[in-house]
Amino acid sequence: MAKKKTKALFGVMIAVLVVAAAAVAYIFLGVVGIDNSTPVSATVSEKVESNINTNTTVIDDTAVYQTINGFGASACWWAQDVGEWENSEEIINMLYSKDNGIGLNIYRYNLGAGSKGDDHILTENRKTECFLQSDGSYDFTADAAAQKCLEQARAAAGDDLRVTLFANSPPASMTENNAAYGSALRDGDEWKCNLSADKYESYADYLYKVTEHFVNGGYRVTDVSPVNEPQYSWAAWYNDDGSYSVNQEGCYYSKYEARDLMNVMVERFDGSELDGKGVRLSMFESGAAEGEGTTTAAYFDCILGKGPKYVFKNKAIRNYFSRDDVNVSLHSYWSSAETKQQAADYLAERYAAYNIASTEYCQMTGDENTGVFDLISKEENGTNGMTIEYGVAMAKVIVDDLTILNSTEWSWWLSCSYGVYPDGLIYLNPDNHNDIQASKRYWCLGNFSKFINEGASRIACSSGVDGVASCAFVNTDNSTVIVYVNGTDNDASTAFKADGAYSVYTTDSSRNLQQTAAGEAGNTEIALPSMSVVTVVMK
Repeated sequence: MAKKKTKALFGVMIAVLVVAAAAVAYIFLGVVGIDNSTPVSATVSEKVESNINTNTTVIDDTAVYQTINGFGASACWWAQDVGEWENSEEIINMLYSKDNGIGLNIYRYNLGAGSKGDDHILTENRKTECFLQSDGSYDFTADAAAQKCLEQARAAAGDDLRVTLFANSPPASMTENNAAYGSALRDGDEWKCNLSADKYESYADYLYKVTEHFVNGGYRVTDVSPVNEPQYSWAAWYNDDGSYSVNQEGCYYSKYEARDLMNVMVERFDGSELDGKGVRLSMFESGAAEGEGTTTAAYFDCILGKGPKYVFKNKAIRNYFSRDDVNVSLHSYWSSAETKQQAADYLAERYAAYNIASTEYCQMTGDENTGVFDLISKEENGTNGMTIEYGVAMAKVIVDDLTILNSTEWSWWLSCSYGVYPDGLIYLNPDNHNDIQASKRYWCLGNFSKFINEGASRIACSSGVDGVASCAFVNTDNSTVIVYVNGTDNDASTAFKADGAYSVYTTDSSRNLQQTAAGEAGNTEIALPSMSVVTVVMK
């Protein structure tokens, strides 16, 4: 009898120790999430890494990295105007036609939250229409001008145009304050999500029904993005007279709220009829690419982490986003090459099973990592950043995102813009529709989008020239594309061995995607002018 009591007591002690250990793990390790089952880019090319200051281009097609979806931009805030213009097709062709433009293949369609008529939003064209009406009915004739631009983009790019439907805010009719942004805050006020948990299913149903509308209209919707930059407050502010104002639509979610919402979204979309038609959820459009110890990392750990604090609450999300054709989306703001390397190291260690997409960027005037911050600072009245310095700086960001983060796709923020701010590819004049100004960013993005096709594989590449970044791709037709970015004030060149016929296209201060050289197989020198983006295409 005594022996039985001793065994029982011993068992209880073991159980207590196990529970205590689990509690310690929960408290101290709960923020850690590790899922390193499938590295995105495990291949390292010693041949390329050793190619330093040789002034010779080396590519290694045995070192294969991510598959590319393509390049795009957002139709936010301008398409609802331009769709009513007589020359809208000309503008859309500049963006989405391979023959008459730069051949973008990703169209990011903004699902407006219904803020049209809300005078608290300071800029008129940031007020949007919503397909969901306040009485719960749907009106798919809404946002007609923006839908016309999308239709014209499909005509320009073809039926393979990739369409992303993204929402800055849930419909205003669903939110806590019936607005498309958070209620006004004073300093020290707690940030609050504007969507209550009991509306998550309604929001998921709304996105599903809207996506059906576009899919039934013949569009190839590849991504649906319910959450945009959740780590920011997106709240209005109080003015001195007690009124309040706000810049745009948006919705804050804590990391737990973002996780819980994504669980509902995954349940609605995974295995659905839309899922069978190639529609995938995108998550979570972080405002920056950051690594260990950052807000971005905290959201990653909560939404995708396998630590005991989260593992039972996000299993469905982990399973869904580990699929080969699903993306976790990051924005490129506030992130230097060093910051992105820290993010890449963090992701490789913990979340290598997930694809990363770079889905938004512009050269915000307060971002010291733009590469043109010194130029922006000198402009007392602001700038659109039309010159080659801005184009080259953007191209360097693209190369960093593709080679450091292994991003599967890359999108600029606004395809078209008005006024004075470096956020557009093309600048429009609402008072003169024929006044269309293409920035050097537009042309430099074309050095990528016009030649690197959906399905291309990134391979290892080095320019061999100090200060000249590069990246290389093999398209599905076996053509090879190399893009060089010379961000220095010095002309340079790189020795290059072409395996077949090649063409060279240069964008610099005086040229816009101009063919500057062509030849047959053999050894050649590729000219890399100062402050330029140069693309070599080998057939």
